[in-house]
Amino acid sequence: MTQTVIVTGATGGIGQSVTEALVERGFKVVALATRKPALEALARRTGCGMAVADMTDPDAVMRALVAVKADAVVHTAGILGPQEPIYLTSPETVTSLLSVNVAGTVNLLRATVPGMVERGRGTVVMLGSVCGSVAGTGPGVYSATKAALQSIAANLRYDLRDTAVRVSEIRLGRVKTGIHEQLGIDADLYDGYDCVLPQDVAQTILHVLDSPPAVDLSIIEMMPTRQVVGGTYFSKS
Repeated sequence: MTQTVIVTGATGGIGQSVTEALVERGFKVVALATRKPALEALARRTGCGMAVADMTDPDAVMRALVAVKADAVVHTAGILGPQEPIYLTSPETVTSLLSVNVAGTVNLLRATVPGMVERGRGTVVMLGSVCGSVAGTGPGVYSATKAALQSIAANLRYDLRDTAVRVSEIRLGRVKTGIHEQLGIDADLYDGYDCVLPQDVAQTILHVLDSPPAVDLSIIEMMPTRQVVGGTYFSKS
C-alpha cells in the first residue's frame, strides 16, 4: 500500500529535497507551503500533491490537511530571523518566530495527529536544531523556539505513549540551504565548510520512516563531521 506523507515547508531547501526523495521512493507526497508559484513548480517537477496554507493560520492548516489520511508528517517549515541579541530583537521578529516555529508546529499537529491516532499508525518527524540546547549557536529568540520544539516533540511522544504513532526530532547542525541569509551578517557560513546538505537530511528522514514500526528514533543529532561541541566549533576543510 502506498504511504502518504505530508511535507511542510516544501518549497524550502530541505523541504524540496525531502519531497523529491520521497516521491522517488514511491511515497504519495502532499507538499504544504505558502508560496503558491514555487509549490506549483515543485508539483510539476516531482508529481507531488500540493496544499497552500500559512502555518500561522490554524483554520487554514486544518482545512488544508484534516482530510489527508497521512501515514507520516515531515515538518521542515520554519524561519531563522536576524542574528541579534535577545534584548535588541524587535517585537515583530519575536512575533514572527513564535508564530511560525512554535504556534505553526502546534497547528500542524492539531490537524494531523488525531487522524493518525484514529488509524492506529503514523510517524511525525520534526526538524529541530542544536541551537535549541546549546547557547551561542544561533540567534537567541530563534534558539528559544527550537528549545520549544524539543519540548513539543518530547511531550508529544509522551502524549502518544499508548498509541503506535512515532515521534522523531532531528536536531540539525549547519545545513547548506541559504536560510542563513536571514541572519543579515557578512560572514560566509558555507565557503570552506563541509556542511550537511539537504539531500543528506532527506536520506536520514527516509531512514526514520523505513525503521520497523516498533522502533522510534526519538532524537537524532545530525551534524557536519567538523562541527562539534554542540555546534559551537566548526573547522574549515
